[in-house]
Amino acid sequence: MAVIAAPQQLSSACSPAEWETRCEHAALYRILDHYGMSDLANQVVGARIKDSPENYLLHQYGMFYEEITASSLIKTDAEGRPISADLPSPVDGGQNLAKWIFSNRPDINYFIHGHCEDVMAVSATKKGLQAVSQAAVYLMHMLTYIDYEFFEDEEYGEKFKKTFADKNIMITRNHGYYVLGRSASEAFFRTYFLRQACEVQVKVLSMRDEPNVIDPQTVARFQDQMYSSEHYNYDGTTEWAALLRKLGREQPDYKS
Repeated sequence: MAVIAAPQQLSSACSPAEWETRCEHAALYRILDHYGMSDLANQVVGARIKDSPENYLLHQYGMFYEEITASSLIKTDAEGRPISADLPSPVDGGQNLAKWIFSNRPDINYFIHGHCEDVMAVSATKKGLQAVSQAAVYLMHMLTYIDYEFFEDEEYGEKFKKTFADKNIMITRNHGYYVLGRSASEAFFRTYFLRQACEVQVKVLSMRDEPNVIDPQTVARFQDQMYSSEHYNYDGTTEWAALLRKLGREQPDYKS
């Protein structure tokens, strides 16, 4: 394992905006882990550096989410390659995702790729996510699907970018999911409620009764009401400050 710069050295060497991005990014990893949305070393979260949009942050492959700190994150170029030869390389899949997502979606600053089991279960059904809960109604208009391929070659990358061109959540059939956000809070909010929507659906479909699926016209009406409401934020900002306070009490080393 390559030597990572000490936190004090790194925080003084990089810009304040980069260090802020590093802390937010590390917080996102830890919060996902706290809520059981990690899968050993087999997921990835990416961040675009705030004052350097052609540079990204990824974690070193093999580190668990609970271990991630601001200084352990790897800075990459626009191709997802470490900018310094003495830095370890993130896993190839993470490099591909950073390149495909951030280069294709200038509006997006964070992505989460995960394998939460209930989302994986829904991904293996023909109908996919159904409108059987409020959480599903939050998200269905931003959801798309892509077939699973193990090898992520350039042909798959072009398909990936085309499918994700104007959506913010993509479920991979029989595999997992990708969630995009303009901020760490928005990416987490969407991921949290995607899992909740799938958890509810799995439970509903396990019951001996026909599910009450909300019709598309009603879903559209509810979405209009939700996103025009002055009483709630669907970018996660309502909860994010509290999540950071919780993290600061329980795992303050994420900023190291």
